[in-house]
Amino acid sequence: MKLLRKYFASVSIVLLIAMLLAGCGKPVESNQPEEPAEAALYAAGTYEASAPGNNGDITVSVTFADDKIEKVEVTKHQETSGIADPAIERIPQAIVDNQSLAIDAVSGATMTSKGILEAVEKAVVQANGDVAKLKEKVTANVSHEKVEKTFDVIVVGGGGAGISAAAAAAQNGVSVAIVEKTAALGGNTIASGFAWNAVNPETQSTIETKPGQIDMLKEFLEYDEKDFGDFADTLKTLKTQINTYLAGDTSIMFDSEEFHMIQTYLGGKRQDKDGNWIEGNYDLLSTLVKKSLETNKWVRSLGGKYSDLLTSPVGSMWLRGHNPEDKKQIFDALSDFVLKQNDKNEIMLETRAEELIVENGRVAGVKATKVDGTEVVLHANKGVILTTGGYGANAKLAAEYNNYWPSIPEDMKTTNVATATGDGIIMGKAVGANLVGMEFIQLMPTANEKTGALTDGLLVAPQNYIFVNKEGKRFINEYAERDTLAFAALEQPGEMFYTIADQDMAMTSQNRPTQEMIDKMVEDGIIYRADTLEGLAEIIGCDAQTFVDEINKYNSYVDNGKDPDFGKPVFEMKVLNGPFYACPAKPAIHHTMGGLQINTNSEVLNTEGKVIPGLYAAGEVTGGIHAGNRLGGNAIADIFVFGRIAGENASK
Repeated sequence: MKLLRKYFASVSIVLLIAMLLAGCGKPVESNQPEEPAEAALYAAGTYEASAPGNNGDITVSVTFADDKIEKVEVTKHQETSGIADPAIERIPQAIVDNQSLAIDAVSGATMTSKGILEAVEKAVVQANGDVAKLKEKVTANVSHEKVEKTFDVIVVGGGGAGISAAAAAAQNGVSVAIVEKTAALGGNTIASGFAWNAVNPETQSTIETKPGQIDMLKEFLEYDEKDFGDFADTLKTLKTQINTYLAGDTSIMFDSEEFHMIQTYLGGKRQDKDGNWIEGNYDLLSTLVKKSLETNKWVRSLGGKYSDLLTSPVGSMWLRGHNPEDKKQIFDALSDFVLKQNDKNEIMLETRAEELIVENGRVAGVKATKVDGTEVVLHANKGVILTTGGYGANAKLAAEYNNYWPSIPEDMKTTNVATATGDGIIMGKAVGANLVGMEFIQLMPTANEKTGALTDGLLVAPQNYIFVNKEGKRFINEYAERDTLAFAALEQPGEMFYTIADQDMAMTSQNRPTQEMIDKMVEDGIIYRADTLEGLAEIIGCDAQTFVDEINKYNSYVDNGKDPDFGKPVFEMKVLNGPFYACPAKPAIHHTMGGLQINTNSEVLNTEGKVIPGLYAAGEVTGGIHAGNRLGGNAIADIFVFGRIAGENASK
């Protein structure tokens, strides 16, 4: 028993020693509280969110770690290629780099920038992030040294006229700078339909005559030369051409430069509210028409790619619209050409020109400011070319000058990019330039009802257009000029209407949509679709029988080639095969007809009709070519023709 007690005592001592040794590894208890682990800033993961951009919703995918935003990607959008690209590229990266939502909008893509930021904000909320903290603006005091440079030619504005002018000047071997206030080249040109009117005998000789075109041509034989002023001889020549054509094979479509000129003249001759008439300048209009095809071939020679399919934009009056394969490609090709011609050539983006420099009575440069506030002074050895576009996004200025429409509300939507505010007109006027035609503004009748965008929806050719109002009734000759269509649209209930198309028309639209694109437009509510005409009438909210009868009646007019209701002269397709589509449309500010007065050398004239030395202009910043109303497809011809002329003359 005694031995047993000694054994248990020994075991107890061993166990006690083991416990003491084990206890050495534990922390010493303290009365101080333990420091809590740092809380996560986000619930890690990838989240998707959407917000409105300029042309529809922008969708982003945002990846978060516990402590930071790792990646932002724009996964879906309908923004305009070229214009929106800088925002889509820069804003997501800036959010990641700065771990902030206090990011400045990209100049020229404000709505796109805001859409991306708002979508990312929604994703931050999903990830339990602190939006308010991410929006705290940290402003660094950075000193920007003044930029002062000299070039032979300075081009102010990077749209179609600007890139054309720069390319022509660079081709002549001089140094060129393009000053563009947005973050990308393109301007209104890249936001447009981009159809370029040019009489092209080679291509047009393969196009069959459409129903109604012969009767339309015969109407020109009834015009009296005495009513055509400087264009009397042009009309006389046109009559001879038409008679010769009618006496021969009329199965192939007719066209001529004289026909294009007379149509442009008639399309622009308008009367203001005070009874004053305005008509196109013969020399300018003749230059536009006669150099259009030649200039289009010149752009192709510099790398621009064009489709061989001719189109007829709304209000164009004939089939002669040439379209690029890709709008952005034209600017890429021409800007590459400019930069390769001379190491000194430069494209200054996000640089806003504000004042022309005048020395010894000659325009000798430009004062500008970069988006970060940097002062820029550019000197021009040879000339300055203003290609800043019109003032279609400046509704206040449009309302101030308007003397054609009953009114231009300051909240009227526009098809223009937001930066079309009349900068060049203001700068030119400040140095004595004469302004012509400012009281005339063109409305685009078929703009998107909600956004004012030109390219939302189905861009059906005018010969296939069918317009119905909210009652399901046609109300106008859809082949008419744009102002005629707009006046009629503004008289309809709600000042809006619908363009109607069947599946065949939809797939042959001039914006060449895929079925996937059409489905997306339906999903986004840009256009409406139904399997039957009755179903489409229900969506529109009109009486089904009235609507169906109206479409059937129109189809019969296509068969007969005559429209006894409204006199539509040219037809092509009928509304037959479902599904059927309706695009809600409403007039919006599209083109400002007036601007700086120029001569055929693209030199700007002062109020005394004399050339302002060193100052040139081209494009919508000018006035006098289209007079009171412009034919669809003539603007692109205008900006490239006179842009090229300006570049060539300024470089001499």
